[in-house]
Amino acid sequence: MIRPILTTAAVAAAMIATPAIALASDFIATFSGFNETPAILSEGRAHLSLRLDRAGQTLAYTLTFSNLTAVTQSHIHFGKPHTAGAVIVFFCSNLASKPAGVQACPDSSGTVAGVITAANVLPIAAQHITAGDFDALEDALDSHTAYGNIHTVAFPGGEIRGEIHSGDGE
Repeated sequence: MIRPILTTAAVAAAMIATPAIALASDFIATFSGFNETPAILSEGRAHLSLRLDRAGQTLAYTLTFSNLTAVTQSHIHFGKPHTAGAVIVFFCSNLASKPAGVQACPDSSGTVAGVITAANVLPIAAQHITAGDFDALEDALDSHTAYGNIHTVAFPGGEIRGEIHSGDGE
């Protein structure tokens, strides 16, 4: 009698816990000049790790890069592979025109980390995204239409780029 009750309780607990797992997703990107449009021969490299908390509407990030010179900014663009898209959120910037609260980028190598919220989502009128639309950021990540970019003085349009995809290898 106790065994069937415990089994039922375990199954119910698993069913309740399973949706909670889906509320968080990991994404990654590996950056290279070969991913730029047009491709760039660059010694620069970077790796991006993202942890999306859907319930809390936060995106934690860690971006580590090396072999670059005079980094000006880094962010996520909304665009398909090998096409340009507008900036949706920033990781860092050394430009005077950067959005409020955006941290400075290391000059040539280093790591930036932080948490992005709806307040950090920029408007992209031409792509139907309004300021603060965190759902749009989620949709861009889930649909594989987001890429990370690091811009430098030598390559103002972007020196290295990484297509963002699910961290589970999808």
